[in-house]
Amino acid sequence: MISLTKTAAEQIAQAAQQSGTENLGLRIAARVNEAGMLEFGMGFDEERTNDSIVESFGVTLLVHPTSAEYLNGVTIDFAAAENGESHFVFLMPNQGGSCGSSEGGESAGGGCGTGGCGSGGCGSHN
Repeated sequence: MISLTKTAAEQIAQAAQQSGTENLGLRIAARVNEAGMLEFGMGFDEERTNDSIVESFGVTLLVHPTSAEYLNGVTIDFAAAENGESHFVFLMPNQGGSCGSSEGGESAGGGCGTGGCGSGGCGSHN
């Protein structure tokens, strides 16, 4: 299934504490867009029926069955970019560590309050 690096888990825990969402899990979503590119999103959410639940470094990850096939073997990391910003990166198992695309069309994943690419960030989804 999906996993986090320790660095990513620390950033997610910090974002949850800052936003008062420590009691929620982090929903990870993935889909293929109209152009055939894989898109990722992430945000704090409540557990729903049929979710897969993964614990990684103390963070609860929630994955809906429709996203699970795209997230198998993915590792989420937190990394600094060349421009000095930091963001979450989705490392794909079959691409030698390169990252998948986000909904913004950029080549990195989500962002928990750090200006990273992707949809949602680590805000709450309703």
